[in-house]
Amino acid sequence: MDKEKTVSTATEPAAKKKGGRKPMSAEEKASAAKARAESKAKADNLKPAVIVQFQGSEVELDALVEAAKADFRQEKKRTPITDLKLYVKPEERTAYYVVNEKFRGSISFQ
Repeated sequence: MDKEKTVSTATEPAAKKKGGRKPMSAEEKASAAKARAESKAKADNLKPAVIVQFQGSEVELDALVEAAKADFRQEKKRTPITDLKLYVKPEERTAYYVVNEKFRGSISFQ
């Protein structure tokens, strides 16, 4: 009682198509590279907007920096600003600043 095994051969499709993107032309590659370069330059020059929120009010830090510079220039018009440190105390609604590690001042915000 010998059983014969029959081997069935599965037929494979003649040519499988690969999924994914189609090849890009030289012009498409150049425009894609240009778009990537522009995106990278924009990311490298990113300046985020930083906003402090406290008890229902908010203030943008860039506005506080500009206000501190303007307040300093009212007193010392010809002194260049080479260093600026800004300390924000939202509970007092005041920002304190130190310019060039010598001059101190404060500005209030709402």
